[in-house]
Amino acid sequence: MNPGSKPDGIWRSPDTYPFHLSLMPHYSHLDTERHVNNVAVQSFHLEARTRLLMDTLTRPVWYADDVLLRPRRTLTQFLGETHYPHPLTATATVLGADAGQAHLRTALFQNDECVGVQDCLLGAWQGDRWVPLPDDVARALGERPMEAVWPAARPLDANAFAGYPLRVPLTARYADLDPDRRLSELALARYTEQARAGSLSELRQPELGLLVARIDLNFGRWDRGMGEVRLASGLGRVGNTSFVLSGGITVDGEAVAAAESVMVLLDRHTHRPTPVAPYADAMAALSID
Repeated sequence: MNPGSKPDGIWRSPDTYPFHLSLMPHYSHLDTERHVNNVAVQSFHLEARTRLLMDTLTRPVWYADDVLLRPRRTLTQFLGETHYPHPLTATATVLGADAGQAHLRTALFQNDECVGVQDCLLGAWQGDRWVPLPDDVARALGERPMEAVWPAARPLDANAFAGYPLRVPLTARYADLDPDRRLSELALARYTEQARAGSLSELRQPELGLLVARIDLNFGRWDRGMGEVRLASGLGRVGNTSFVLSGGITVDGEAVAAAESVMVLLDRHTHRPTPVAPYADAMAALSID
């Protein structure tokens, strides 16, 4: 299974993954749709990935004073709704590693169903740039061939973000920092969510629901703390019952992340996908030229 393709049978089985971790959703994870919020789901993948690395590596993982192990890219697929208060099993494995990066996959299971899979391209950040993985990390992760084919990523370009139809400022909070005093992975995921929410006011109607099917996050920098955050968003591809929102995040004028989110439009009465076409005119102003 390459990142972005639908998981086949083996990747929907917890037995495929050598590392298992039990997690419990919290009430605070719920969103306005009354299921576990997409950023909380991403936090479960992050926890599984971090704990796998803690179990595999001898160096500190959840904090670092020199080389940071951070995602270059995450591609998260939401295969089902995650519900409170039922327990989860989070699983993880290493699919490949070389001198520059590693490919990790995590999956979430609830009530004997695979509710999500995330692929992470893990890199090493030092100072103001990406660097090769430390030798001990590459050795511990097995130096397996990097065979997966990743879909093309949204460019990390602050100038391109300036051409998106919606651009809004956001105030960074102290809570957005991680233990290394950088904007955290989940803060950037939350910023992406905020950009999506601000784009969809035309679809906030009683009979309509929205689900996130996939979030592709491309990370550019890990040397930013609290600063002047700006969010950019716009409408990309439009399908029959789904559409793609593209987004960008800058901090102090520097592009730190770009996102593509596949959204599915639902009929609230049937809880089934519903055509986007009747709302195309209302969404036209969001289109990226």
